[in-house]
Amino acid sequence: MTFIQSNHHKNSLTVAVLCLMVALFTATIGLIVIYNKVVDLNHAIAADKVKLDSIGAESTKLQNRIVALSGGGEITNIAGEDGLVLDNQPEYFPVPAAAAKQAVAVR
Repeated sequence: MTFIQSNHHKNSLTVAVLCLMVALFTATIGLIVIYNKVVDLNHAIAADKVKLDSIGAESTKLQNRIVALSGGGEITNIAGEDGLVLDNQPEYFPVPAAAAKQAVAVR
């Protein structure tokens, strides 16, 4: 007696193996693409960090320049050019004693 056996089992196993191979190949290509994107982003971050450091250095230079301008004779020269005069004994508006006590009480 001869039994007829179908190749259905072999075909389904072949299809399953082929599907797994395609999925593995696709996943590998996808991981390579993702890795390249991560590397590109790391390079972009490093470049932006260098730009940020240079901007910080420029900011520090400008702040030092502002302090130098406002801390010495140059500020007096600039004020003199605009017609401003340094008043060593300024006179302010007088405040009545009652209003001064009330202001202290409010604090």
